[in-house]
Order: sequence, then structure tokens, then C-alpha cells
Amino acid sequence: MMKTKKNIHGIVGLLILVIAEILMFRGIEPFASWFYYLAWWPYILIVDSLIYKLKENSLIMNRKGEFLLMLFWSVFIWTFFEAVNLIMNNWYYINVVPTRVVRWLGYGVAYATVLPGLFETTELLESWGLFKNSSVKPISVNRPLIASFLVLGTGCLLGVFFSPKYCFPLIWGGLIFLLEPINYQWGGKSVLRDWEKGNLRKLYLLLLAGFICGFLWEFWNFWASTKWIYTVPFFEEFKMYEMPVLGFLGFPPFTVECYVVYNFISLFRYQRGWEEDTYRLNQEKRVKFSLCLASSLVVIVFCLATFNAIDKKTVNSYFSTLRDLQAINPEGAASLASLGISTPTELLTEVGNEKKRKELALKLKVSESEIIRWMSSAELAELKGMGTLNANLFHKTGIENIPNLAKQDPAVLYEKLLALKKNDPHSEGILIPREAIIRVWVKEAQRRIND
Repeated sequence: MMKTKKNIHGIVGLLILVIAEILMFRGIEPFASWFYYLAWWPYILIVDSLIYKLKENSLIMNRKGEFLLMLFWSVFIWTFFEAVNLIMNNWYYINVVPTRVVRWLGYGVAYATVLPGLFETTELLESWGLFKNSSVKPISVNRPLIASFLVLGTGCLLGVFFSPKYCFPLIWGGLIFLLEPINYQWGGKSVLRDWEKGNLRKLYLLLLAGFICGFLWEFWNFWASTKWIYTVPFFEEFKMYEMPVLGFLGFPPFTVECYVVYNFISLFRYQRGWEEDTYRLNQEKRVKFSLCLASSLVVIVFCLATFNAIDKKTVNSYFSTLRDLQAINPEGAASLASLGISTPTELLTEVGNEKKRKELALKLKVSESEIIRWMSSAELAELKGMGTLNANLFHKTGIENIPNLAKQDPAVLYEKLLALKKNDPHSEGILIPREAIIRVWVKEAQRRIND
């Protein structure tokens, strides 16, 4: 009789998640900045532990090799979507770690959670018996249907690349139509084959898992310090957390898309996959070392090149310090640092009321009006993760506080910043934020004033 393995990783994950939640809400670093990692990795541990408890077979406990391989391909697959976002400009990152090595390592560790999060959730729902008795009318998978899928998938991708403003939603499903026929014809795991048998249970499980993970992604992202913010065309008005409400409809097909892409990758491993019924397939066959090496190098080079492009285009602000804020002179920043106040957040906490402002002014031997000016600049830098570099740009245009920003027209302000860069001999390397990002800041400033 097989001895049951110790199943404690779920408890460890739960403890980490609870502690991280508490410390994140208190603004304690690194829990505030690294909260995404401290939420998603524990979630994966918890879900895997529940799966093992239900059927004594889970990815981490019984299919470790598949789990580790999944992390590698998860980084690649999500990096592909990051590369597409360089064209779509649907989201950007704020309050990112300034050190490149740490930042890039963070990209990899974060992106590695995507597939495990989706697929572990899918397997948990399956272990609970959801949709167990579901059935649909079988379809006939023939050449016209295959051809239609291929044409539709190709059209979706071409639409995204040539007209991203209008076709951006197609990226969250286009690969399904492009790769699913290949999976079917080459004998891999296939939703089309399931449909041919009148059984779409896996599709239903994936769709539900996508909705659950999508909600958790946006919920946990909303409270984190380092996070992403959306600038989706036509859908900026109505948001739940940071996500446009209709954007939640993209998570279910995205999950199916990830499943299809991963099944396509499994074709090159003789149909071996992450699921319980496929991870032992064709074990006598081995993928050539040269193919493994070549594909690994291609993936690594692609990911590193994309990480570099993300830094240049998708990252909008880095972790802010007062010494980088031009509205505060170097002597003032040094004096504040001597009191343990080195970030805009710490300054705003320290001057939370008039009494504290007076006490700080007395300690630093500056006027209270100077403290108020510093506080206004810090508030601006903290607004929706604007950061010190962007706050400095606004400072050069005469915008020194949130009320000033709230009065601006985003389009006009964007043109001012472009003119500023053009006329400033020291502006080389300065990245002017997109008009859509400026619009996010202006709307947030107006909301703060109205509140």
C-alpha cells in the first residue's frame, strides 16, 4: 500500500498569504511592493494541497517535473502577451523595483505563476466533480471546419498587429483558433476532439477557472503598491478594481488559450502534459537534447529582449524616493532622510495633520509652508503611482500639486510635455507618458478633489 505523503504546503501557503495581507495593508515593505508574489505563490500552494487531499495526486506532490517545466513555459507564454502589449498599450506598470537584475528576476517569478494558477484552479474544480455529467451535441470535425479555424485565428492575430486600437480583444482567443486544429490533427489534447465526443467538460472547467483567477488577479493587484493599471481604448470609464468591467470577460477565453498553447507545446514532447492522464505518456521517448537546448535558448533570448522592451515602454514609474523629487532640494531631502523619512509615503504619513507639520518644520528649521509644498509634491508623486520622474516633468510645466493637475486637459498637457522634451537640451532619454496614462492621472486628481 502506497504511503500517503505529508500534505503541509497548503498550510504554509495560507500562513504566508494571511501574513502578507496584513502587512501589505499596513504598508510595510517589502510586502506592499511584492504583494503579487506573496499572494499568488501561496494561492498555488493552497490549491495544490486541496487537490492532493481530494485525490492524492497533484502537480506539486506527484508531478514535480511537469510543474517545474510549466513554470518555464508560463514565463514564455505570458512574456509573449507582454510583447503584444507593446503594440496594444493596454496596461502599464507602476512603482517597479529600480534595480534591473531584481526587476527582471521579478518579471520571471511573477510570470511563472500564470499557468500554474490557471491549471491548478482547473484541476481543483475538476476534483470537486463540477460539470461531471455535462454533455453536448457532438460535432463533425472536418476539413472546412479546420480551415475556418485556421483562417479565423490568423485573422485575429493580423487584426491585433495591424489595428490594435480596435482589434485588441482578439488576442485573448486568437491562438485558440490557430493552434487547436493543429492539436487535433497531430493527436494531442484537444477541445475539438472533446466536442467531437460530445463532452465539453474541460472547456467549462477552464472557463470557470479563468473567471476565478481573473477576479483574484485584479483583486490582489488593486491593493498592491507595485502593480499594473489599464488604459484600454473605449473602456476607461467603468472599472472594477483597476480592470474595465467588460475586461473580466477576457479571462475565461484567455485560460482556454493558455491550455491550447500548452497542449501545442506538448506535441513536441510526444503528447506528455501536465494532466494526470498525460504526464506519463510515451515515457520511453525522449526529446532530442539539441531541440531542448535550441528551444530553451530561443525562449530565454526572447524573454530577456521583451523584458528590456517592457522597461522602456510598459514600466511607467519606479519605487520613489524623496531625493529624486526635484520639488524638494537636496538639503531638504537629506534632512528628511536623517529622520528616517526617505519616500513620499513616509513623508505623507509623518505630516498627516497640522500638529505634525509644525513639529517637523521645527525639527528641520524650515517654514511650515515649505513642508506643505513638499507634501503637495509627494502627494502628486504618489497619485496613481505617478512616481517622481513624472512628477518632475509636471513640475517643469508649473503643475506642483493635485489641484493643479485636476484642472488640466490631458490632450493639451500631453502636447506641453512633448514640447518640453523637444526644447530641453537635457531631455534625451526622458520618456513622455502616453496621453492615455495622463488621462488616468487627471481623472484620479479630479476624483480626489471632488471627494
